[in-house]
Formats: sequence, C-alpha cells, structure tokens
Amino acid sequence: MRCFIFDVDGTLVTLNVDGDKLRTAMGEELNRLGFDISFIQAGGYTQDIIDKAKLQIELGDVEADFENVKATLYRVLDELELRWNEKSEPIDGVAEVLTGLRRREKGVKLATLTNSGRAPSELLLRKYDLLKHFDYTFSRDELPYMKPRPEAVLHALATMGVPKDDALCIGDSVVDVRAAKGAGVRIASVVTGRYSAERLRAEGADYVVGSLSEILDLPH
Repeated sequence: MRCFIFDVDGTLVTLNVDGDKLRTAMGEELNRLGFDISFIQAGGYTQDIIDKAKLQIELGDVEADFENVKATLYRVLDELELRWNEKSEPIDGVAEVLTGLRRREKGVKLATLTNSGRAPSELLLRKYDLLKHFDYTFSRDELPYMKPRPEAVLHALATMGVPKDDALCIGDSVVDVRAAKGAGVRIASVVTGRYSAERLRAEGADYVVGSLSEILDLPH
C-alpha cells in the first residue's frame, strides 16, 4: 500500500456536525441571492445543493457568477465549522496509528481528504499536532467536487501520483464509502456510532473496523 487517505471529521477527530444547520444556513444565503431553495431537503448532501444552485444559473433562472456564489456558501460553511471545532477532540490513538503506518510502510504517503474548508480543517489538524504527519491535505477549497462525488478521491490520487490499486481510503461515513467506491478505491470504514457496521458493509466498504487503531491490523 503506497497511500492512505483519511477523512478528518469523525475519523481523526470527533466533531458534532449538524447537517440540518448546514443546509439551513446555505438555504438562507441562496434565498437572499434570489435562488429557489425548494429543492433543499433533509439529509441532502452539500454538494447537491451547490450543483442545483449552479443549474439555476446555467438555466438563466438566476443571474449570478457561480464561483462567487460558491465562495459565499463556503464562507458560510467555514463559519459554522470553525464554531463546531471548539468542541472537538482527537480520536483515541490517532497519532500512534499515523506513526505506525509510517513505520510499517516504507515511503508511504499519508493524506487527508475532507469536505470541510481548508481553514477549519487545518485548524483541527494543527490544534492536535496532527498536520505534521501528512504529506498532503485536501479540503473542499481545492477539490473539484466534494464527497460523495468520486472526483474528490480521483483528484487527490492524481495530485499525489498514486494509482487506485495502491491507495486505501479511511473514513467513518456513507459519504466516504460512496466516494471511494465510485473512484474504484478500497475503503476501510471505522464504526464510530454514526453508522452501523451493517450499513457500512451494505454500502460496499472493503473493511469495517471497530476503532481507528485497527487500521494497523489490516493486510499490507
């Protein structure tokens, strides 16, 4: 294995993200900008909201510059995430896992791939002295699309020059599984209480582990 790609929120650190608040905040901003927000539904993905806003611009329903709209929405998300970061904690054994992978796999590349913004995600990694362990960090600010779109994983692999078969994604959510499997990359799902082991297996996770430390026990 040449590369391990970690999700951040819920995988490396605990973080109580409120999806309803994210969607509400994005909806309020889009409504202010003149978008029809009737498509926003409970449980919807952030990327879906952005895609549908872009479609309204392309259809001429809203006169706006998409990149400016996206940047505005990202700022809204950053504000919420920075606030939630204050109550975060590192996952037990995270530093030991990252150090262990370095020892076990000579020349291995470690990366993070998160739907969070660069400012809030790097704040977390620096806060718990984890940033030093990673060769690459990918946030929504650099990605063409966010998870569960597979382009997020494919972009990371292309940037690092790593073939699909030499990489393993590690995450705690259905979003992580769908992004990895869509990109043709194996994924280890960590059961954190957010999703059951059965649900993660049903989504197609290649490995399901009960704790982050078990990543070290997976086959090379």
